[in-house]
Amino acid sequence: MFLSCEEILICFAGKMESRFFRRSRPDVSVLHTGIGRRNAKAALGARLAEQGPELIITSGFAGGLNPELRLHELLFEKSGTHPLFGNLAGLPFRAGRFCCRDRIVVTAKEKRLFWRSGGCDAVEMESAGIHEIAQSRQIPCLTFRAISDAAHENLPLDFNRLLTSRRNLDWAKLCGALCRNPGRLPALARFCGSIAKTSRALAGGLCRLLAGSFCFVALAFGTECLQNKFFGFMVSPL
Repeated sequence: MFLSCEEILICFAGKMESRFFRRSRPDVSVLHTGIGRRNAKAALGARLAEQGPELIITSGFAGGLNPELRLHELLFEKSGTHPLFGNLAGLPFRAGRFCCRDRIVVTAKEKRLFWRSGGCDAVEMESAGIHEIAQSRQIPCLTFRAISDAAHENLPLDFNRLLTSRRNLDWAKLCGALCRNPGRLPALARFCGSIAKTSRALAGGLCRLLAGSFCFVALAFGTECLQNKFFGFMVSPL
């Protein structure tokens, strides 16, 4: 089914997650919440004072916990009921369970522990707060995320150590970490290239979900500055 743009609000932590979707559907309302549950709740609460959507989608990246999940695979979890949810049955997306953590899960060892103890399929940092606010206002809410790092993969750096108290990337800390361990730079570059592909996969999935049909996503990824290309997902949202 087709919905008016005013009825839907899609929340992303940052612009790296939303960039290809915004190019494809600039007509849909997007909110950049910042990283973490606290930032997400604050940003969404402020937006809902101005906009009253009939559906909230919390989207972006997630780390895989279930070993069966492939890199860039699309996973969803819903609360409440909404006609759009009917589109999910005919699309190649996987239903799953998310756990929301207050820190970035960095290592494959950590992922195995969460998988064995909780049985969640993927981990992220914002959706629980967004669902909490949505449920308090009786707004249906859908988590729809793409796997940015599989269960067997370690992240190239411990990003928890590189964030400010407001959960934004501290560039001085990043430079210091790379100066101390320059051997991590190739792995970091590979990871940044991979999450660009994750962002494209996420955009394609969201377009198909919203339209109930295929949506062509621009694949061009031109030369841009390091901050926007590699680390946009860590930068303070506008």
